[in-house]
Amino acid sequence: MFGSRLIEARNVASAPDISYRHRWRLPLARMSMQLYLVLRTVGFEIWREAALHRVVKQHMKDFSEQNPNSLKEDKLFEAFSSFVLLRQHTSDEVDLDGLVYEGDDPGIDSIVVLVDDRIVSTRDELEEAISKGKRDRDVIIILVQAKTSEYWNKGEINKFESAMSDFFDENHLYPQSDYLSERKEMFDAIIANVGRIRGGKPNLEAYFVTTAPATEDREILGAIGSIGRRMDDTGYFGQVRSRAVGRDEVVRLWQSADGSVEAKLPVFGSAAFPSAKGVEESYVATVRAKDYIKFVLSDETGNLRRTIFEENVRDYIGGDTEINSEIAESAKNSEKQEIFGILNNGVTIISPDVRVQGNDIYMSDFQIVNGCQTSNVLFENLEHITDSATLMAKIIETSDPSVVEEIVRSTNRQTKVSDDQFLATLAFIKSLGQYFDARAREEEHGLYFERRKHQFTQDDVSNVRIFSIRDVARCVGAMFFDRPDLATRYPNKLTSDLQGMVFDSSNREEIYYTACFVYYRLRMLMSNQKLDRGLSKMKWHMLMAIKYFVVGEDVPKNSSRKIDKSCEQIISFMKAGDSTTLKLQELFSVFGDPSEISRDRLKGQSYSSIVREEALNFRTAKMAAEANSP
Repeated sequence: MFGSRLIEARNVASAPDISYRHRWRLPLARMSMQLYLVLRTVGFEIWREAALHRVVKQHMKDFSEQNPNSLKEDKLFEAFSSFVLLRQHTSDEVDLDGLVYEGDDPGIDSIVVLVDDRIVSTRDELEEAISKGKRDRDVIIILVQAKTSEYWNKGEINKFESAMSDFFDENHLYPQSDYLSERKEMFDAIIANVGRIRGGKPNLEAYFVTTAPATEDREILGAIGSIGRRMDDTGYFGQVRSRAVGRDEVVRLWQSADGSVEAKLPVFGSAAFPSAKGVEESYVATVRAKDYIKFVLSDETGNLRRTIFEENVRDYIGGDTEINSEIAESAKNSEKQEIFGILNNGVTIISPDVRVQGNDIYMSDFQIVNGCQTSNVLFENLEHITDSATLMAKIIETSDPSVVEEIVRSTNRQTKVSDDQFLATLAFIKSLGQYFDARAREEEHGLYFERRKHQFTQDDVSNVRIFSIRDVARCVGAMFFDRPDLATRYPNKLTSDLQGMVFDSSNREEIYYTACFVYYRLRMLMSNQKLDRGLSKMKWHMLMAIKYFVVGEDVPKNSSRKIDKSCEQIISFMKAGDSTTLKLQELFSVFGDPSEISRDRLKGQSYSSIVREEALNFRTAKMAAEANSP
């Protein structure tokens, strides 16, 4: 109402001619216009509705269908924006609970920390990731502020800058929710471990997102630039990047968020290999290093496509190691560049769709399975690369998972790689994937085991029904190995140090599917608001509690056939509809108000024991009450 009056006032005040009977309105119109300009100057554009753009809203609906939730529109947009921005940096599994939060909101919607392209969610997990293995880790801190409005608001950008400054200050003044407090602890841990971080400092990415078109407004761009300068002045960060992200970029990022990539690579020449079983086409090609960097390694914004290395068993180990230093030296030396392709082993690329047209090779949804070190070093030294530098590329078209795995193994045996880095190729993991596939065909809403990244990208399967190796490990570790504390605190331990226990081939396959099914049902119940969403931080403990409530204290061994019957009981219980929901509400109420249970308490193994005893006591009480009921 007020907005329409202001617009009318602006029109009256600027009219070249006005009739006598309306002249009394002119002073009022001018006063209103002055108010309009004042409000606009300070950043309050109250004359415009903060509505969500229709195109973005539709894409956000697709995102919500893939990730069922109970978030309101503004919170959902925050999660959506954070998700698509995060996908630029990692293809790691993303939990919506880690993207948004309830409680005090000082002007930051989401904070995500990446260590070597992996998402870390707790201080303990962060310290473990930094301290383990190689010395220098890449650490990126990503902050997002997202607004559904279709206009740029300088006041909101300034608020984002102020909130960031307060968050990184040693003595913050703004109120902080548990979510922000935990991430502040993670930041403090990063600073305490800068000696193990590449460059001695973490990098920072700050994004302000709206559904407005891209802007060239100097005030808006100046406010965004101010964020970068102010964060740079803190001295905490290596590289700092602050960006304004508008509607079109949000849509583009969402459309590419599934990791699907395409490239057209110019080649000097190529030779085809003879046909082979499981391999449609394969070539060895000589390419310019600059073309390889531009068309294969770089995305539309010039950033490194990190997702194309997911099938490479070795992560980038840094440019200061002996082997990579030698590659970098060759890349920088103009004389050695002429024989770079001869000195280097080249790269191996796998794609389900390879086409040769003239002097170009087209690839889609490709993965670099060997050559991660070479590729990263070349990308880092792009400014030194001349047209004389060439590279050998082996390009293979195959969709056969067994062939892919054999290629991954054989091409990576050039360097010392232990078998625990080939988790997806383990025989038990393969059989587990086949078991999930069989169950999925039998059931209406079956679950899928994503043994390899993007395995179900082309299938019409909701993300909530897809479980990665890490997801499966957390579910089964929490439910059937009584380690919800590890699933909460050190999830990577379940696929590394404890891999032999979690994926022991003697374990019954039913326990994995059952644990994932219970987790899936809990997520659906919370997204439908049939269970308190605040329980999400207890989700791993809830899995264990359900097992003891349904089965009782004498749970069969995970390798025993008797556990199959227990799994059937648990799944039947979770399928029972409203009666199950009521029992779950009663069961979880035993543990008190979830908001009063600290995250630190959830990380301790002692609390897991308490949950176990409380679940068993509730089972006993429930059975006694049912026995005594008329």
